[in-house]
Amino acid sequence: MGEFVTPTGLNRKTLQELRVEFENKFKQVFGVAFETAVDSPNGLLISQLALSYNDLWELAQEIYSSLDPNQAVGAALDARAAFNGVSRKPALPCTVDAVLYTSGDSATIPVGSLARRQRGSLNFALNETVTISRSSCNELLIIDNGSAKNTEYVFHFTFGDVTLNNSTSAGNLSVLRTAVNSAGGSATLTDRGLIVKTSNSSPVGITGAMPSDFVIQSGANGKFTAVETGYQTCEIGELDTIAVAVSGWNSVYNYVAGDPGEDLESDESLRLRRAIAAKSSKARATDPAIELALLDVPGVSSAIVKSNRGFTTDDEGVPGKAFVSLVVGGNDNDIAKCIYENQPGGIQSYGNTSVNITDSHGIEQQISFSRPTPVYLWVKVTYSLYDEEAFPGQNAVKDALVEWAEKEYTLGKDIISTRINQGLYDVPGIGVAMCAVAVTNSPDTAPSSASYEAFTNIPVSFFSYAVLEEDRISFVVEEP
Repeated sequence: MGEFVTPTGLNRKTLQELRVEFENKFKQVFGVAFETAVDSPNGLLISQLALSYNDLWELAQEIYSSLDPNQAVGAALDARAAFNGVSRKPALPCTVDAVLYTSGDSATIPVGSLARRQRGSLNFALNETVTISRSSCNELLIIDNGSAKNTEYVFHFTFGDVTLNNSTSAGNLSVLRTAVNSAGGSATLTDRGLIVKTSNSSPVGITGAMPSDFVIQSGANGKFTAVETGYQTCEIGELDTIAVAVSGWNSVYNYVAGDPGEDLESDESLRLRRAIAAKSSKARATDPAIELALLDVPGVSSAIVKSNRGFTTDDEGVPGKAFVSLVVGGNDNDIAKCIYENQPGGIQSYGNTSVNITDSHGIEQQISFSRPTPVYLWVKVTYSLYDEEAFPGQNAVKDALVEWAEKEYTLGKDIISTRINQGLYDVPGIGVAMCAVAVTNSPDTAPSSASYEAFTNIPVSFFSYAVLEEDRISFVVEEP
């Protein structure tokens, strides 16, 4: 070790020490009578020199600290983590599957075409060119444009002709749905119109003249990617606007929620993963080692690995001498490859998702893992206002509860109704409050009022996680 980098750390000089050194050096050259008082011209010069050298010591201190992964930030932390084989997770964009529609006989929507989520005016670009044909497409959207009762309309679908002649009190689209399902098709009535598909998910189409008084749009599936990286969501029905017009493209709609993007990994998260990697650097094929490897897969936000070392199936359904990896996010193939490269030899991987990969010998290997299933949480907040604080409104409460739930509900984390108040009281102006909760297996099926319970714990299985969204939060306001 040298004079300044010692076994106990960096031995840096202080500003006062630097000033004294400069005073002594000047007196060595010009004599002891050389004036060095702080307010003298010589003293002012010495002060400036000391400040300049102090800046160099500050630089030395920062460089020295950047070598410590517990103090390094940004690019310096990236370099330190790389020594342990850990790299910062990049920011990823939100992706969403949607249906593109045309009212014409056919249309081609080129790659890069833009659709918009109105919330935040976020544009999404089409990943690949989509071609739509009325005679062979993924689905047909039929819109009632003023049809009449007791009037015959004939639809020439590719799976067979369907006749509509409604003399009942039901709406024409409702009756048409029944007729389509009876003819071997598959029809669903939505607030946008009647969606018609084949019963076996093969292409559907319509030929011949269009029935009068109906608008028919042909739809084809497409995948969109947000033009901005970072954490974003796209809920059902939010991708519903064409941002830049394309000839023949009439509308777009997402019937399923998108996969959220991810922000660039924070220093805190990278520092934690580096520390885990350093401790596990000698471990191979263990549960923690596989978890760590999975967390390095792009897009993976959470991973838990559980082994069953017994000979019989355990209480959670994992077979004997097998392990299950529960993974949120990421690409199936990337995850399977990671598990194969890190799994113990001769031990079976288990899960509800299986992917075939080819090993280095050209032999196909089946790798299994599980995608955890969401449990949809509904929250009813009964509250009064605390008049000594400004209440920002119920939307602020929803935002706070959703943000809190995203951090709280990891895999298998039970729902404790009273704990939700932690997120609730992040919002000023809330007085006395109580949260009642209910859960469903579908995000669109609301629970009955009687199923809401306060002061309750709802167990969540190892293979599930709770998810809360703003449209499943309701309020009851009481007088203080």
